[in-house]
Amino acid sequence: MPTTKAAPQAATVDVIAIDPLYGAVAKGSETPAAMLNRYMLDLLNRNTSRSDAAWAYAPADPRHADDAVLRLLPDVRNLRLDSDVAMPRDDGQPPRLLEVPVKIRAVTANATFRYHGWYRVQPSADGRSWQIQSASLQPTLD
Repeated sequence: MPTTKAAPQAATVDVIAIDPLYGAVAKGSETPAAMLNRYMLDLLNRNTSRSDAAWAYAPADPRHADDAVLRLLPDVRNLRLDSDVAMPRDDGQPPRLLEVPVKIRAVTANATFRYHGWYRVQPSADGRSWQIQSASLQPTLD
């Protein structure tokens, strides 16, 4: 009778690099920086329903939003967001509250405005994405 020797095969493991900083949301979700860039695009395009959906609790009145300075700018032609690496703001492993430092340039028909500050993000209720929890923006002088 013929016999076969089975050679042990090394288990192949697909290693997907997951940044532990972003582990509170589903694998493959967009990063907080990407979500904030999409949010800026929605603000620029005056897509209120999508920009409000980016928040865990959308501001009932844009005049009282944490980033009202952006929401209320008239005739915005261009919004640019530069973000730094998110910083954990809780002790969770993975963290559930991240602070994303930002610099924003808003060009209107009449002027250019610059702001610096941060957006804090948290996982959505279903854990599939990041949502804005709060923001703090201050004007930057040239």
